[in-house]
Amino acid sequence: MKRNLTLFGILIVFVLIFTSAAGCAQYDKFTLNGWEKIALDRMGKTANEVDLTKLRVEDFIDLSGLTDKTYLYTDGEDKTVNKEGWYATLIDDFDVTYDGNSGLNSQVWTTSRHDVRWASQSKSHPEYANYWCSEMVSVENGIVKVKAEYDDNHQCEVCKSYGHTNGRFTGGFETRAEVAKPDGKGGRAYDSNIIWAQAFGYFETRVKFPALDGMWSAFWLQGNEMREIGNDGLDGTEIDVFESAFIKDNDKVSRMGHALLWNGYGKSGKVSGHIGKLQQDLYDGNFHTFSLLWTPECYVFFIDGYATWATNAGGVCRVPEFLRFTNEIDAGDTFGPHGQRIGKFPHDKSASFDVDYIRVYQNINYLQHIAPSKDGRPYSQDNNFESAYDSPYDTDN
Repeated sequence: MKRNLTLFGILIVFVLIFTSAAGCAQYDKFTLNGWEKIALDRMGKTANEVDLTKLRVEDFIDLSGLTDKTYLYTDGEDKTVNKEGWYATLIDDFDVTYDGNSGLNSQVWTTSRHDVRWASQSKSHPEYANYWCSEMVSVENGIVKVKAEYDDNHQCEVCKSYGHTNGRFTGGFETRAEVAKPDGKGGRAYDSNIIWAQAFGYFETRVKFPALDGMWSAFWLQGNEMREIGNDGLDGTEIDVFESAFIKDNDKVSRMGHALLWNGYGKSGKVSGHIGKLQQDLYDGNFHTFSLLWTPECYVFFIDGYATWATNAGGVCRVPEFLRFTNEIDAGDTFGPHGQRIGKFPHDKSASFDVDYIRVYQNINYLQHIAPSKDGRPYSQDNNFESAYDSPYDTDN
């Protein structure tokens, strides 16, 4: 996830200017680029019989008969499969607090690495730097809270060892462990060791956003191979299920961004995204649901149960990806992702990004479309979820 995706940012600005000039409605009436056919075929109806701007999750899939309680599927064990081929793979209600690891289940999660997330954009204000720290993540009363605050005397021992004691601190948690190692130049490099990952399926979370300027939070998926150039998005696509960077809007309407990034970052990177205006206020202090249906044909995104965007840009990813929940702060320049102005984070306040649950399901009909692993065995921590896709830019993780 990048703060300033120049081409995408320019495109979004153009779209917003154009729609404003055209006198657009208070909210967007969503179209799904033809992928509404998935729901129509399943319902046995035509486009004339359905309001295509109000398609819901249950119009696309049926998860009835499956658990929504905390559960972790172990490959090879008996599983409950419903009539449409769905079964639960990972459900965490965060209803159990574990010792260590910020209270998270270490079989699934680790906190995002201690490091500089964004360097200060102001030479005269180095304290505008944004750092990630594990101590900003905690499980409290069944909710994962990712706190954000300014601290001029930060006492985390790891952060102190890196010299990070004065700045803006926040964090994240994910189903991957990044392990620090020397980079041979006096700095740090990282091994990316995936704990849990999945290709295809349905992913749903329920979250509450921090209603404070200069902040954004996100739920996104990544794979170890997405930075490699070649194969487009088939061997890895960053899937941003949501990015909450849009509290500071002149028209007082909630927006939400979805995006795909593939072929790495920088000059080689490619991006496809969508920002939609919503009827509901996402910053009303209540929890809201966000979900992704990732099929072998396309991605479909949902907000509060309604489909908001669908695409197959980049070619649909066919390798397992890990989950990430992150909270971020502007770096003093008042900008967030997609070139959106989000305001400046106040140093006299704090806020948290709250996650109530994550629910992930798989479909037996999708399994045949997953790319083979690098060693030909089932994907697991043993082979670091690496695929057999070949690229001249392959790197060890």
